[in-house]
Amino acid sequence: MQFKSPLTVYVVWHPSFTIGKEIADALYCTFCRDINEPLARGLGIPVYYRSAFVEKMPIPIEVTKAKRNAIVLLIDQHYMVDDGFRLYTERLTHLLDNYSRIYPVALCEQAYGIGCNLDKLQFVRAFKDDLAIPENLQFSLKKIRSEILHDCARLMMNMQPIWMDDSTPKTPSPVKLFLSHAKKDGLHTTQNFKLFIDRETKLDVFFDTVDVADGYDFEKQFEEQIKNSALVVFHTDEYSSREWCRIEVLIAKRNKCSIVVVHDIKYGEKRAFPYLGNTPTITMHPDEESSFHDIVNLTLLQVLNNLYQMELLQIIQSGYEQDGTEFISITSPPELFNYIDIIKKKAETRKRLVILYPEPPLGAEELRILNDIDIEIKFITPISLPTL
Repeated sequence: MQFKSPLTVYVVWHPSFTIGKEIADALYCTFCRDINEPLARGLGIPVYYRSAFVEKMPIPIEVTKAKRNAIVLLIDQHYMVDDGFRLYTERLTHLLDNYSRIYPVALCEQAYGIGCNLDKLQFVRAFKDDLAIPENLQFSLKKIRSEILHDCARLMMNMQPIWMDDSTPKTPSPVKLFLSHAKKDGLHTTQNFKLFIDRETKLDVFFDTVDVADGYDFEKQFEEQIKNSALVVFHTDEYSSREWCRIEVLIAKRNKCSIVVVHDIKYGEKRAFPYLGNTPTITMHPDEESSFHDIVNLTLLQVLNNLYQMELLQIIQSGYEQDGTEFISITSPPELFNYIDIIKKKAETRKRLVILYPEPPLGAEELRILNDIDIEIKFITPISLPTL
């Protein structure tokens, strides 16, 4: 079955910029799949390279092949002085619309003066002295990842049509982070993380200490905020013992929000909270600021994953609609918690239920547990759809 990808990413760099390939590979690993572990779970977003010369400029980009296109330009000194790349860039700017966006990345001080119709576009500032130094390159990679992940989430959510680019002083963020923590042992780290978000990113954040309005029902405020946020859990020793921490996780699960768990256990827990499972995790390490960069990137990755996978699964399932079959699409591997929705849906329909989730398939041991509840429910990934 032929269909348009909800999003395609193109990376453009000059072949003489040797680090350009390394940056492009890092973006491929982020948006598509890890080139070192090709069977591992990944976003699966198509990523194409545009670097090799074809008649003095890279291969053209056909934006009609995908519903949305993110074109990342890695601009260094070689890129700026090459007439072929300059002409290529000018042509790319004529492709801009609500669904195709260019994200220029400044990898040298002079990049902002390139012209080529990029003057009105916001650049990703990602250079730090000599990029041949590993520490500087890692800084640049983290900056590029977080900015492009955020921009692609905005693109997937159709947050701002192109005609509004000049009409608002601040481009709205599609991503809001709800910081879930136990005040007894998680407040200090969470406060530092909020300061980092405000200082280093364009994200919005909800932090109950300062964002709960006086005189309002805080329970309703929490629920409304979590429904429209990505939940970042600072999982400390006291976290699972706090009722409101548990409630926040359950609200996020019920609303299928993106959840990232930051492990910061020092001594242990009397009881682990079971509903923190089936989510990506990350650990705090001594370099707090570096940890915060990694947390932001992982959270944005989950947000983009949910947006992309849901749209992709709905496109795919529409090509396999059958009488007597009803699909439920979910953006993460299925778990027992999903039976809340499954049981409700089963009570509403007499059709066979098929739960469609992203590749790769679960192992047989997990599927057996799910089917112990109801053998009639089928859990499959898109690769198995032709067997229905």
